[in-house]
Amino acid sequence: MPAVDQTTHTLDVLLTRLHESHELSVYDAIERLVLVGEAVGFGADALVRMLDRGMGLEELIELIESRMECLQRATEFAVENKTAA
Repeated sequence: MPAVDQTTHTLDVLLTRLHESHELSVYDAIERLVLVGEAVGFGADALVRMLDRGMGLEELIELIESRMECLQRATEFAVENKTAA
């Protein structure tokens, strides 16, 4: 195989792998977002509906963070009340 053809083939393989890697990263990020959303009470369907209704990804993440903070405070409050009783 001539050097030019080999270089082109190698470049094609690298670009394909890079594209596949990027797609996996996106899928991983979506999976983590869904898992965190579910942990705070938002099912995958609810997350998709929020996005479909025009909520931006940044807003969705902020909403999940806010819910997470509220749940954490509620848990801390419950522990404090239990130890005080």
